[in-house]
Formats: sequence, C-alpha cells, structure tokens
Amino acid sequence: MLCFVLTLQVLSGDLFLLASKNTTPYFLLNNSIAILSYGRQYIVPVMFPILVGAAFACLFLPLSPRRRRLFIDAMVVLVIFALLMLFGILNLMIFLPPSDRVLLFSQLLLFVPCLLLIWGWIYWRVDTHSVAIGRGRIFTSSTSKDEIPPPYDYFIASFTSLLTTTLDNFNGTTRFARTLIFVHGVMMWDIMALTFSRAIALASA
Repeated sequence: MLCFVLTLQVLSGDLFLLASKNTTPYFLLNNSIAILSYGRQYIVPVMFPILVGAAFACLFLPLSPRRRRLFIDAMVVLVIFALLMLFGILNLMIFLPPSDRVLLFSQLLLFVPCLLLIWGWIYWRVDTHSVAIGRGRIFTSSTSKDEIPPPYDYFIASFTSLLTTTLDNFNGTTRFARTLIFVHGVMMWDIMALTFSRAIALASA
C-alpha cells in the first residue's frame, strides 16, 4: 500500500509543481505557495532514500515484530508529512487562475485516493494499538464484530466518506477516535469543495 501511495504522491506532487508556476496578485499567497512547492521539490525527495532503507530493513533484516512495526510507523509518518504538504498547496492554489486543467485531474485521480488510503491506515493502526495495550477497540462498525477487524474494513470505512456525508457504519467510542473521524470528514469536504469549485471555474472560463 505504501508503494502505491508514494507513487500517487509523486505524480500528484509533480503536477502541483507544474500548476504552481502561476502567480497571483497577492505577495503573501505567492510566497506561501513557493515555500510549500520548494518543500515538495527539495525536501520530499530526501525522504525517499530513508523510506527505501526502512522498507529494505523490514523485508530482509531479522527484526523483532516490535521494531519492524516502528519502522513501518516511521515510514507512514513521513508519507503523511508529504501528504499534508500537498494538502496545503492544494488549498492555496484555489486562488490561482483555473487555466490549467491538469490541476483538476490531479485532485480527482491522484490526491483523493492517496488521502483515503492514508486515513484507512490511520484508523487500522490506532485501533490495533488500542487493542494491543488492553484498552479494546476505539472504533466500532456495524459491518464487523471481530475483536480486531482486518485492514480491509478500515479502508472501506475511509472510502465510504466519498459516498456519504458521515461514516454511518463507523463510529468512535472515545473522544480521540471521534476527533479523528471529524478531521477526516473536514479534509474530505475541503478537497471535494475545492474540486467542485475548480470544475465550475473551468466550465465558466
């Protein structure tokens, strides 16, 4: 899954860099886009050797399960950092002229699946960690009554946010779990609103 997410991020990030070459009349906005684009262009590539090394260690070195899990968690944290950087660029670039159709394509086909996959992983990792330390599940689903549902159920719950305004069959039993679901919903509504506004701007251009 990480390889697929990384591929989507590389493609979407490159498309964002192409579209971010446009400028706006606002000095602060231009600088903000430039800083995030610089991070995407020069900082994110540095992460790839680290991710490759960690993946090699997990696959071929005789690590303990706990250490292997730490390596995987570290890799996902780096991927989330890159994702948040693209999310910031996407929100700022709504002010750019809607002349570049590649931006809309990247939003729909590249960024959204990446975001949903990461949220599915977050739900699964947080829930399994809660079970591992003896606190039980903090997410409940009407479609699964297993003590620890398979990762598939969490990814389905994440992708359901594309079809409904709320995760009707997926709920949090703690304040932290409900906050995660709320943040997930806010990010999805934000991305969809930006996408629709860009589509309307393109249609009326």
